[in-house]
Amino acid sequence: MKTISDWVASAWCFGQPVGGAHSIVEWVLVGLAGCTVAYAFYKAVRHTFYPGETSTDHVKWRILDDGENPR
Repeated sequence: MKTISDWVASAWCFGQPVGGAHSIVEWVLVGLAGCTVAYAFYKAVRHTFYPGETSTDHVKWRILDDGENPR
């Protein structure tokens, strides 16, 4: 005889297996994906705040300079 919690669990999960075990390979892949995403965010923020273009003839300076027309 099923209890109320068994009925709720079976209705909620739609017959899915409960508590599937994950292998170490899957955890390693998830960890690598997380590290990759974290690194991409780090690089995006770093290059946003510190772009690194210090040369005065870089295209960035021509775009940002409103006072002089190079043509």
